[in-house]
Amino acid sequence: MGNHSSNRAERFRRLTGGWEADADGRRHLPPALLSGDEQYQAEQFALIAGPYMGANYRKDNTYTWLPNHLMDGVEQVSPRSFLSALGKAVSEARGKYAGHEYAIHHEGIRRGVQTASETRVREVGEDMPWVRLAVDPLAGRQVPIDQEAVLELWQEVSLTDTLLKEAERYETQDEDTLVRTGPRHPDDPSRLIEELITLGVMRRRRDNRIDLPDVYRIAFNIGRKGGVPRVAG
Repeated sequence: MGNHSSNRAERFRRLTGGWEADADGRRHLPPALLSGDEQYQAEQFALIAGPYMGANYRKDNTYTWLPNHLMDGVEQVSPRSFLSALGKAVSEARGKYAGHEYAIHHEGIRRGVQTASETRVREVGEDMPWVRLAVDPLAGRQVPIDQEAVLELWQEVSLTDTLLKEAERYETQDEDTLVRTGPRHPDDPSRLIEELITLGVMRRRRDNRIDLPDVYRIAFNIGRKGGVPRVAG
């Protein structure tokens, strides 16, 4: 908002204060508080989206709720996912909550997480098709889920055979030009789970059950009691 080429951006910088042009004058650098103080960031975000994900303090804070639900299994948030979620939240506010006191409605943030999940799953499906093949059999189930249940679902759909066939498609005869887009151990389901955990698609809970972060779980149509629902239709 501070660097958009519009009069509104200039007004935003005046209202918030502390912005400085960089050396070549092409960008405006945010004040130190805005870039490095979480409490101040939370206060500013609350001015945009309100403080809570509901009517009062009994609901989570908007500032922490969004990144927590966009975080993958290794606690990383893709900037693209974050911006995608906020963009959808703004669109929802304009269309359904135009009279809301804040620029963003908390229900729009929830819908934004659903949209970000769709985008993330589509991206991972393009970059690593095997991930989609591995997670799709869990559709309709709930997490957390026992590892043995995951292995049984994979066995039912003959995942190992499918992954081995896919590997033949992508691997060339020349080892020097080998491009790997599949898992390292397609014939070992237990190690396959560990690879998905390393990628951040899955995570292991303390009780050893397997979980999926919301940014993947929602678009893969996997449930969680009390969690953000998948996109209807």
